[in-house]
Amino acid sequence: MLKGIDISRYQAGININILDIDFVIVKATEGVGYSDPNYKEYLTAAINSNKKIGLYHYARPDLGNTPEDEATWFISKAKDYIKKAILVLDWEVNISNTAWAYNFLKTVYEKTGVRPIIYMSASPANTYDWTRVVNGNFGLWIASYGANTGAPGTPPTNKYWPFYILWQYTSKGYINGYSKNLDLDYFYGTKDTWDKYANPEGTPQPSPKPPEEKKYEVGDVVSFNYLYKNSFAEGKVSSLIHSGTITRIIDGRPAPYLINRGTGWLSNDLILTSNTNDFTIGTRVRTTKKGNGSSDGTSNTARSGIEGTITRIIPEAKYPYLVSTTVPMGWYKKDALEKL
Repeated sequence: MLKGIDISRYQAGININILDIDFVIVKATEGVGYSDPNYKEYLTAAINSNKKIGLYHYARPDLGNTPEDEATWFISKAKDYIKKAILVLDWEVNISNTAWAYNFLKTVYEKTGVRPIIYMSASPANTYDWTRVVNGNFGLWIASYGANTGAPGTPPTNKYWPFYILWQYTSKGYINGYSKNLDLDYFYGTKDTWDKYANPEGTPQPSPKPPEEKKYEVGDVVSFNYLYKNSFAEGKVSSLIHSGTITRIIDGRPAPYLINRGTGWLSNDLILTSNTNDFTIGTRVRTTKKGNGSSDGTSNTARSGIEGTITRIIPEAKYPYLVSTTVPMGWYKKDALEKL
């Protein structure tokens, strides 16, 4: 049996190297568009101190995301650690939606060849029908604290799985070298067992190198789920806008990219797609073909021969460019625009 911890950004400053543990499971992502700012640092420290690693994704079906989209987002951040780390779905929201959980697990397996496990508390593990997940051979990490004194109590039972792989037995644990409470876990197996969950094919994998951050430039059109209020990544902007143009960059800041001259700020992790384009917000154009009154093309036609300014861009739309004079005049395709 191995002993370990699971952590996220809330344990910032923890010195993994000095802790007497066998493994570290780290939060990598949540929903679509969010990644934990500390996960690479934690994983590097764990690997350098010869500890086993795991990565988990916090599911957000309550936001209307599909399991396929969330699985793809998780894989995009976990890809450099796949076949080295146990992969986990953290199931705490809309816990009765077992079909969503199954489709997430299935998507990760199909895309990586690694069967992820699912984390949940003992109550939903015994309340809802997990037959499909069990039959898919997706293992269980169960949470049950009892009196939550920091020490393990009575191990929990579960209705559907023949056994569970991990037991999170407290949220108030203590380990020498860290002064605050920690989630403590037991893994029921050896280090070789861990490796088989992480890499079922048994192919030796090199230690991952931290991936280089993609660099963006002023004028790039990007899409995202949300923005920060400032370049220090503090607070979220309440906005329906999910794409825009980078109009300023402050190097060295957590969220260095200013969108649309003041709508909000983006970090690399929040950027979903990008499209370097000659036409950006603020570009003066003349319309050479007819457009439409809506970006999806479902409204009346918009006139050609208009001189105006691009005031909004939706890269994935049928008519991506909104051209305005003193008021919005219509949405246009790229080949209908001529730069002035």
